[in-house]
Amino acid sequence: MQQFIIPKTFKAAQLVEYRKALQIVEIETPQLKEGEILIKVEAAPVNPSDLALNEGHYPTRIVLPAVPGIEGSGIVVQLGPNVENVKVGTKVAFNAHSNYGSYGQYSVTSSQQIIPLDDVISFELGASSIINPVTVILMLIETQELGAKAIVHTAAGSALGRMLVRYFQDSGIDVINVVRRQEQVDLLQKEGAKYVLNQTSETFFKDLNVLATQLNATVFFDAIGGSLTGQILSQLPNKSTALVYGLLSGQPISDVTANDLLFKSKIVKGFLLPTSIHKYNPFVDINAQKKLNELLKTTLKTEYANQYPLDKINEGIEFYKLNQTQGKILIRPNQ
Repeated sequence: MQQFIIPKTFKAAQLVEYRKALQIVEIETPQLKEGEILIKVEAAPVNPSDLALNEGHYPTRIVLPAVPGIEGSGIVVQLGPNVENVKVGTKVAFNAHSNYGSYGQYSVTSSQQIIPLDDVISFELGASSIINPVTVILMLIETQELGAKAIVHTAAGSALGRMLVRYFQDSGIDVINVVRRQEQVDLLQKEGAKYVLNQTSETFFKDLNVLATQLNATVFFDAIGGSLTGQILSQLPNKSTALVYGLLSGQPISDVTANDLLFKSKIVKGFLLPTSIHKYNPFVDINAQKKLNELLKTTLKTEYANQYPLDKINEGIEFYKLNQTQGKILIRPNQ
């Protein structure tokens, strides 16, 4: 078995106070608990959920001060007690689950929160292989289980949105993409999107109703929340289901009418990666892992606008806040 020298301390970006800049600090390498593994982090993206976590809007088990960063890629360098599903030296994508997130030279996670990566998958591609790609894979499974032939998706100009439109259309599911800006309309059309609606249009809700009726779009994946959830659901066919997977508006779900719920048999429920349980899940299913590794190179590939070393992470986060449509940014903690 391959051996690695484990340092006593390592450099990390630490969240000391919500809504404040991260601090670059030297922290002690933790003792691993049962079922945990230590990963040398090669790459870690900044996602909207990371921004929400840093602002204190994302429920987690971390206790400040803590190292944020929800996902990343790297090499398994140490195993805690009773870890049998992975070997030291394995190249993996991972979800961090502790105070030692992916914005450090090392990260601690559960051995159940990793996905092995093929040798041909770069650390850059592997870094963003969970939050968006696995979510999109499970979204399609959810859609198929609900028997829908078309869906509505908000915040569709995001990196996840572009993946979703490619993956769903390849699978024969039509997507009505909802965006806020013309540049996002153009971006999705370049991706091959058939249906893109700008929610700032005066005829948006009328156009949505016509198109959703025509395509029988009975599933709605919503990343926005607030009043838009109920407003869009009201335009969809009877027996439609709204699956809320984000709250980018920062507002509670509203405008869902009793008429829709009681007399039109519509449903609103949450859809979150850690709690979305499906048999065909890359965390537990080997065939799903193989399929994910193939898709990471094509349909579910992530493009990055910029890469930053750890000591410039705050600069990178500020860039991402202002330029999310351009693509994600990537933090390289060991460069």
